[in-house]
Amino acid sequence: MRQETNSAGVGREMTVARWLFNPFVRIGGEQALALGLIVIVVSGFAAAAGGVHFDGLLDFHPGYSVSFRVAVVEGVVNWSVISVLLVLVSLLVAPRTVRLVDVAGTQALARFPTLLAALACVPPAVRRAHEEMAAALAEGRVAIPTGAAAAAGLFGSVCVIWMVWLMWKAFSVSCNQRGGRAVAVFAAAVVAGEVATKFLLGRLLGGLAAAGAPGGS
Repeated sequence: MRQETNSAGVGREMTVARWLFNPFVRIGGEQALALGLIVIVVSGFAAAAGGVHFDGLLDFHPGYSVSFRVAVVEGVVNWSVISVLLVLVSLLVAPRTVRLVDVAGTQALARFPTLLAALACVPPAVRRAHEEMAAALAEGRVAIPTGAAAAAGLFGSVCVIWMVWLMWKAFSVSCNQRGGRAVAVFAAAVVAGEVATKFLLGRLLGGLAAAGAPGGS
């Protein structure tokens, strides 16, 4: 198990802030992967219960009917795409030994805030409010969120920002990347990941919907 050290090589205590914003100095590899996969599956249950689509690397869309299968597919695609992209850009920018299990494990665990965002949408009043807003928007009507729905939406947005920070710290630790160039490379990978996941999920979810329709194979 890894421990963060200061410039003198002396181990520093893991504070609450470090656990929340950079747990990867202590959790990595197979342990992070196991925990991260649990997070993705449990997030799938929460997203299905809360009617939340994570249909893109950085997307948070409440107010829909979402099956557990679809929610898990979204989580797996979002996680796997960014993991592969970060391994590739790390090797291209600064070739060195990078373990796929470290990158995949820490990126899976970095998606923990999506579980909290989905859970915030589970209460029936919040889910109904989000569904009414989604229906109104689909019809081109102006939808004013209730206080609970607005709070859940704001919390979800904060969780997405938190997740991006965790993704960055996971990349920095697992790929040993630092500095401005690393930030630029990470940002480029996230943008590419958002585009790739939107495309892939559009194709995959369209296929799942067709297969589940009457007469589908």
